[in-house]
Amino acid sequence: MKVIYIISGTSLFTATGRVNVFGTRNISFPTVVANEGGDYNASTGVFTCRIPGLYWFASTLTKVLGDNIGYVYCYVMINGINKIRMYTNPVMGEHAAYSMSASAGFHLRLGDRIQVGYCGNQDHIYNTIDTFFSGILIKPDV
Repeated sequence: MKVIYIISGTSLFTATGRVNVFGTRNISFPTVVANEGGDYNASTGVFTCRIPGLYWFASTLTKVLGDNIGYVYCYVMINGINKIRMYTNPVMGEHAAYSMSASAGFHLRLGDRIQVGYCGNQDHIYNTIDTFFSGILIKPDV
């Protein structure tokens, strides 16, 4: 017997800023601009899939202007597994602000968790609208 789940609704979020998640190398985006469906948790930085289907996610992280740091990187992770890397390595001695971005589509199952984390030098990422994480349900499973 095949079980069919019919789920209606939408799922969309956009959050900005950057806060380190205590005890981890993960970050959260505390300023929620939109959270249709309530699937993004601003305190943990985790999006939890409530509607299985095809999703599109995007993130931009910007290195703080004036910081003399060799590199900054983070991953987009699903269920704790690194999927896409964002990375910037400014020219030695250059103190400019650099952005790194990633966007990708994923097929998520009920309960899958996606976040930005396993960051290197995360304290050198802006806590402003120059840094964001966003996702949207493109097509739910039928």
